[in-house]
Amino acid sequence: MSADLEKRIARLEAVEEIKKLKSRYAQACDDAYNPETMRTIFTKDAVWDGGDVFGKHVGQDAVCEFFAGVSSQIVWALHYMIAPEIEIGDDGTTATGTWYIWMAFTGASEGDPQAGWVAGLYSDVYRLEPEGWRISALEIDLQIMSPYEDGWAKTPFMS
Repeated sequence: MSADLEKRIARLEAVEEIKKLKSRYAQACDDAYNPETMRTIFTKDAVWDGGDVFGKHVGQDAVCEFFAGVSSQIVWALHYMIAPEIEIGDDGTTATGTWYIWMAFTGASEGDPQAGWVAGLYSDVYRLEPEGWRISALEIDLQIMSPYEDGWAKTPFMS
């Protein structure tokens, strides 16, 4: 097999592994934001940036601590990660990716559960570690975070 063909196959395999990684991330989010599973998804120096809504968390411990606490705010969620665009770096050990998110959720609003919608765009950076691909940086650009009853046309962002 030619070196070029081997490199192309390695890139395709890396893309598929990153897709599985993002799926595991979504599953961990849907499992009450399981911080122990998150530990296997992020690098030790990871940055998770949720902007003004969820804040910026630097380092694997801080990211996992954030997820341990967010389940008290979002008591149920179903994440859909769609339309991935993944680019593998020339070195074969780094990559970037974007994903759209569509999410139904139940939030704890002063003790009363409230159904809602989230939509936005993830921008990720990945790194191949000895254990496999991990997320080293994640930024979410929230476009809507709306109550189910109102929808995003009436209330694009919940208070």
